Amino acid sequence: MRSLPLTLKSVDVSLVLHMAQRAARPSSRKRYLWLSKSGDGWLYLLSPLIVALSSTTAAAVQFFYVCGTAFAVERSLYWTIKNTTKRLRPPQAIPGMRSVIVAHDRFSLPSGHTSGAFLFITLLSQALSPLWLLGYFWAAGVGTSRVGLGVHFPTDVCAGAALGTSVGLLISGAFL
Repeated sequence: MRSLPLTLKSVDVSLVLHMAQRAARPSSRKRYLWLSKSGDGWLYLLSPLIVALSSTTAAAVQFFYVCGTAFAVERSLYWTIKNTTKRLRPPQAIPGMRSVIVAHDRFSLPSGHTSGAFLFITLLSQALSPLWLLGYFWAAGVGTSRVGLGVHFPTDVCAGAALGTSVGLLISGAFL
């Protein structure tokens, strides 16, 4: 029997299909949906309140401006990359694949949920405390959920994590 060469694409497809099988279990699907929804953006709007509770009003205002700048840069880059690469989502790229949810846009690279989550945690860890680095477990869960729900490939999530972290470090280094 001849073995097929292991390529990044074959690993990507294999992982998304494996995780989609897990999403067929109600407990996994529920966890994936909860994690995905936690990365929808509403939490980011509350972040200045988190900072205000743990610091001063001035720090919260500064954090608000840093977040606004960082998300403006990240969303611009995200949109440009997504609409330049035009990578199809798993259900359109893999025959017979069905996602658990319907994505809000057509293309998959990079994962915007993952990028936003990694950006948010990077900003919190830079502005408040290194203890927020533990939030990367949540951010990774957001990315994993997007693969499990069948709307992203693992490499989309990796690209989103790299984008969010990079922009977070760049902007926080310039402002904080």
